[in-house]
Amino acid sequence: MNTKSFNYILGREIKRVREERDVTQEELASRMNVNAQNISSYERGERCPSLFWMNRLYTALDIDPAKFTDELYQRLNDPISPDLNITRIKPVSK
Repeated sequence: MNTKSFNYILGREIKRVREERDVTQEELASRMNVNAQNISSYERGERCPSLFWMNRLYTALDIDPAKFTDELYQRLNDPISPDLNITRIKPVSK
């Protein structure tokens, strides 16, 4: 797995947890003392957050780090993960 795929799946997981807790990007940004564009760039997989940033996220959303990491690991190792947005190859017509 390359870094881009990892960042994408991590971002999707961050977004899933945030939305599960019914928190907007703006609210989360305020709780973490960052701007909303920062949250958005991580959720889109454009950047990989530091451990310091992740610790702030865990606190802001009351996340169990072990559970989050376990769920992320499962998504990363799922060969048919919907997060990877894999499309089926269509046969070529003659």
